[in-house]
Amino acid sequence: MAEADSERRLLILYGSQTGYAKDTAYRISRQAWRRHFAVSVQSMDQADKWSVFTATHPVIFVCSTTGQGEEPDNMRKFWRFLLRKSIPHDALSGLSFAVFGLGDSSYQKFNFPAKRLYRRLQQLGGTPIVGRGDGDDQHYLGLDGALDPWLQQLWAALLDRYPLPKPIVPDSVAPDPSCNIAFADGNDDDAVLNANQAVLAAGTHLARLVSSDRMTAADHFQDVRHFRFELEDPDDAPSWSPGDCAVLRPENLASDVDAFLEQMHWTDRADRPLEISPRSDSIIPEWIPRRTTLRWLCTAYFDIMAVPRRSFFEMLYYFSSSADEKERLYDFTTSEGQDELQTYCMRPRRTILEVLDDLPGSRVPLDYIFDVFPEIAERSFSISSASAATPGQVELTVAIVNYKTIMQKPRVGVCTKWLLNMAPGQMVGLRFASGTMALPDSQTPVIMVGPGTGIAAFMSFIRDRIIDSATANYLFFGCRSEHKDFLHHRQLHQWVDQGVLRLFCAFSRDQDEKVYVQQRIREQGDLLWSLIAEQHAVVFVSGNANQMPDDVRQAFIDVAAAHGVDDAAEYVQQMIKTGRYQEECWY
Repeated sequence: MAEADSERRLLILYGSQTGYAKDTAYRISRQAWRRHFAVSVQSMDQADKWSVFTATHPVIFVCSTTGQGEEPDNMRKFWRFLLRKSIPHDALSGLSFAVFGLGDSSYQKFNFPAKRLYRRLQQLGGTPIVGRGDGDDQHYLGLDGALDPWLQQLWAALLDRYPLPKPIVPDSVAPDPSCNIAFADGNDDDAVLNANQAVLAAGTHLARLVSSDRMTAADHFQDVRHFRFELEDPDDAPSWSPGDCAVLRPENLASDVDAFLEQMHWTDRADRPLEISPRSDSIIPEWIPRRTTLRWLCTAYFDIMAVPRRSFFEMLYYFSSSADEKERLYDFTTSEGQDELQTYCMRPRRTILEVLDDLPGSRVPLDYIFDVFPEIAERSFSISSASAATPGQVELTVAIVNYKTIMQKPRVGVCTKWLLNMAPGQMVGLRFASGTMALPDSQTPVIMVGPGTGIAAFMSFIRDRIIDSATANYLFFGCRSEHKDFLHHRQLHQWVDQGVLRLFCAFSRDQDEKVYVQQRIREQGDLLWSLIAEQHAVVFVSGNANQMPDDVRQAFIDVAAAHGVDDAAEYVQQMIKTGRYQEECWY
C-alpha cells in the first residue's frame, strides 16, 4: 500500500449531529489517502484549537446543520472559541482552508453553520482553497449532488499546489482498516458477562422507565406515546430549562441483532470476548469498551437498521466475492449511479440488513467493521416536563415512526421501536441538551403554536411559567380530530379551567372544510396584535417543518398587515432577528 509523503498533510475537521458530516469527512480522507496525503480526521471540539492556528498544511472543515441553523454539538466549543474578540484579526493569515456544509434548502437558515464558519475564517485572515460547498438534501441526488463537483474542484486545487509524487491509488485497492480486532483469550461466563457490560458516555445519566402510555386513539393511524422516566440519581443530574431536550442513544432489538449476526456468519462468535486495537483514536468513541463482544457492538453501537449511505457501498465493494454483486456495488459508488442508488436504497428506505440479504456474496472482514457500519445516532426529544415542577422526572411526547414504502415490511424507526419494546423499570442512559427556544421573563406574554407533537416543548414552557405565576400563556394547537389525536387534552383543559392558559384548537378533519392553526391565528388577530404590539409578546412555533412554519409565519404577517403595518413581512422578520419570533421545526 502506498505511503503518504509527510509534507503532504491534511487535517479534516467535522461537526456532525447525526453522522452525515462525519461520514463525509472520512470519505474525503479516503480520497486524500489515494492522492498520497497523510490525513488526520477529528471532530472540531476534539481537535487542538491551536493546531488550526499554527497549521502550515490545509485544513478541510465539514459541518452539518442542526435545529434552526445551529452548530452541531461537537462543533460548538470550537465555534465559540473562534468568536472570541481577543483573537487578532490576522490570526489565521497562514491558514489555507476549505469548507463544505451539509443542509436542507427548505429550511430558512440553510447551511448557516458552514456559511458563518467560512466567513469567520476569512475574517481571521484565512485563505480559501476553493469556494464554500453547500450540500443540499433537496437535490435529487441528495448531498452528493453538490459534494461530487466540489471535491473535483478541491482536488484540482490541492494537486496544483502539491503535485502527485506517484500515480493515484486506484479505486480497486482497499484502504487499511481503522483498527485491528482479535478474539481474546478466555471463554468463561464471567468474561462474556464483563465484555457485554454497557458503558455510559460522559454526561449521561441513568433513568428508569416508569410508563409508556398511548395518547392517540387505538384506531388512529399515528401512535403517539407519553413516556415517563425517573432519574436514578436526581441529585446528581443537572436541572434543565424549558425547551431543552433529552438525548437518547437507542439500541437494536435482539431479533434484528440475531438476524444480522446470522447474515454475517458471526453467530458462533457473537459472545466471545474480543479486543479492539484502534489505529486511529478518532474513529472509535471513548465510551466504546476496548474489550467487548460482537453482540454488544451490534446491539449498542452499529446501526444495522440504517439506510446505508454511498460510503457503505464503496467499502462493501472491496469485500464482495460475487462478480455480479461487485459490478452492482461499483455502479452505486459512481456519480452516474447515484440515481440508481436513490431508487434502490434511499427512496424505499432499504436498511443495511435488507441490503446484505440482497447481496449474499458480500461480507465484511472483522477488522473493517468500524469502517463499514455506521454508528447509531443519538435521538433528541423535547422534554415535556419542567425541572422546577417535577425534578428528577423526564417526560417525552414521542410519535412512533412507522410508515410504508414499496418494501414489503413497514419502515419502523430504530429509536421508537426500541422505546416501544421497553418494559417499565428498564434502565436507559440519557443526557440533556439545550433547545433552540428560550422563554422570556414571566411578565412577558408567550404565544405558542404547536400542532401535533410540536406541543411537547410547550408543555414544559407552561409548567415552568405556572411555577413563576405567569398566566399570560396562549397556545394554538392543531391535530386531525378532537377525539383521535388531541395530545395532552386533559392537562390542557385543566390549565384552562385554572385560568393559566388560553387555548385555541384547530381540528382539521372534524368538519367538511379543513381548519388549521394559521386560520385560528387570523381569527384571533386583534388579540394577538394587542399582545405583540402593546405587551411585546414572544411567539414560539414548533412542529413539522414541511409547510406549517411558512403558513404560520404568513398568518402573523397577515395579522400585522391587517393592523396597519406597511411592511408586515419586514416587521415579522425583525421579530425573528430580535428573538421575539422563534421556530423549532423538524422533518
